[in-house]
Amino acid sequence: MKFVISSLQTFAATALFVLPASLVQVKAEEQPPVTQKIPETIGFYGTLGLGAAFPQDVTGSSSFSGVTVNGDYKLGGGFAAEAGVGYDFGPVRTELTYIFNNATLTSLNASVLGYDVNASINDGSVNTNSVMASAYIDIPTNSRWVPYVGGGLGYTNVSWGAYRASVLGATVSQTAGSQGVLGYQGKVGISYLANKSTDVFVEGIYQGTAGFTVDTVNYDPLSSWGARLGARYRF
Repeated sequence: MKFVISSLQTFAATALFVLPASLVQVKAEEQPPVTQKIPETIGFYGTLGLGAAFPQDVTGSSSFSGVTVNGDYKLGGGFAAEAGVGYDFGPVRTELTYIFNNATLTSLNASVLGYDVNASINDGSVNTNSVMASAYIDIPTNSRWVPYVGGGLGYTNVSWGAYRASVLGATVSQTAGSQGVLGYQGKVGISYLANKSTDVFVEGIYQGTAGFTVDTVNYDPLSSWGARLGARYRF
């Protein structure tokens, strides 16, 4: 009888020792998996992007005393910035922004009466000031990383700076001028949702204009590639 009582006591002690561990295991298995909480982004926001623009060469033509002169203008890259406000609807965002691009004139390849002339340029610059209305599609990834694509249309003022060029030992100059024309842009980028009020982004941009006229020179459309790093802040 003592043996039976001792065996029952041992079994009871073992059961009490094992049972809590089993309950803990069941409770652990019943807990839902931990998921990443993605901030809500719907609403108004401000945006600012800084970077660089790399314009493509542009051609122009003019007539002097009945002689047509065609030129191929080489442009160097410069600073670029975009700032404005937007509204996030969820998968779609809209923005109204101001965009500034800076470039420099480096050289001119001109064709005059069948002769090709290469001229270096001093003090030349080309600036564009644009106001764009744009729309973007945010591609859902169920994470804080959100790729996007979009573009916009608007107004661009092309400011063509005065320059001097040395041609066959002579100095040729053009006065500064500007003209407002149709502008457009396309973008592809990726955002990182840092928190409920802020996200950062990096993007590639293609921006262009319609043809324009400065002084007596008719220029073909101006276009550029660019890249910007920036942030959006939701109000």
